[in-house]
Amino acid sequence: MPKAASVPNGVRKFLDLSTGHLPVSDRVLMASSALETLSFSAFPGVYGWFVHVPEEGTPARWNGSDALDTVFARARELDCDYVLLDADGPRDEALPWFDED
Repeated sequence: MPKAASVPNGVRKFLDLSTGHLPVSDRVLMASSALETLSFSAFPGVYGWFVHVPEEGTPARWNGSDALDTVFARARELDCDYVLLDADGPRDEALPWFDED
């Protein structure tokens, strides 16, 4: 197995995921919330959000489901500092998948 290349200082990784890894209720909450009132950085895009991954757990002011915590845990496992949740993003079989309802 090849050895992983070291990441230069100042370069950060992000996990690219489908918004389908969040239940519809969480997506509605993310879209309707004033993102500046959350205790984590989430930048809205046309089809999702670019979210900073906290060092541990889910931020205190998140009123949604535990799915976001699961996404954050997966990102930490893969040593990613951010998650791009995009409607056309890839599906990760290691994470729960939520139907569109």
